[in-house]
Amino acid sequence: MTEQEIQALIDASLNSFKTEINSEFTKANQGLAASVTKEIKKLQTPQHTATESTEIIQDKLTLRALEQQLIDLKTQLADKDKETVAAKRSSAVSQVIANSKALSPGSLQKLFLLDNAERIIEENGKWFINQGDTVSTLEDALTSYLSSEDGKAFLPASGVRGSDAQETKVTPVDPNQKPKAADALMQAFN
Repeated sequence: MTEQEIQALIDASLNSFKTEINSEFTKANQGLAASVTKEIKKLQTPQHTATESTEIIQDKLTLRALEQQLIDLKTQLADKDKETVAAKRSSAVSQVIANSKALSPGSLQKLFLLDNAERIIEENGKWFINQGDTVSTLEDALTSYLSSEDGKAFLPASGVRGSDAQETKVTPVDPNQKPKAADALMQAFN
């Protein structure tokens, strides 16, 4: 097929589709158009009653109404899509925060989303943060945030008491080792 034949075929298909849509729309809205026409006739003084002008007015009203309905539907769909993405994003951040066992998860989620909401993207069911030149997983970004100066407020406190105390590491108890006398005495009283 040549380019002209393809273009002619596309034009014919579009024209038949347009004609079909117009006829379906006209059938669906005949009652509305008729009632609007009656109301217009009641309001107007009968100066000239040409059927051609009435048909033109009906076509303009239906086309305008259809265009407005399409615009409204597109706006509603875009808003619903934004809400859905925001809900999914919030759920993903909430899950990552829950896995991190951070304090005040609600506050952390609000703050994290406030800083990063526009940069959080989903790809193949996994969430990433686009940080300009680099892309990191949501888990890595949260871990990085929790290690920052601002994020440390959401980490649980360590077992150290006092400002000068040194944190001590707890050594695991070896079950094969015999307990010391002091430990045996403490276990006897507990």
